[in-house]
Amino acid sequence: MVAGLVLAQGGLLVGIAVFYAVELAVATAADVTRALVSAGLTLLAGAGLLQVGRGLLQARRWARSPALVTNLILVPVAVGLLQGGRWYLGVPLIAAAATVVVLLFSSSVNASLEESDPDEQR
Repeated sequence: MVAGLVLAQGGLLVGIAVFYAVELAVATAADVTRALVSAGLTLLAGAGLLQVGRGLLQARRWARSPALVTNLILVPVAVGLLQGGRWYLGVPLIAAAATVVVLLFSSSVNASLEESDPDEQR
């Protein structure tokens, strides 16, 4: 389940990057460089999260750390959205981040990550 949530987060970021690119092609951006950088960084982050989700699906131990860090970073972003009156964005964001953090330390995830051979290079 945690892998699915991380994959969904990565897919959402890739979708946002595509939206940025389409918006840039269709509309005239006030700052083209900023729009391109935003699209590129969002695409890079989405691709990274998709890779982390894939690692979690394959029970790779390395995948827990980037998933944890990414979702811990989302908490202050969500709090800022809540404080800014955008509860419709902040509530789902903080709920998803909290769910991933809790699931990363659940007994089932711990067991699956411990089953992998420590001598095997991944």
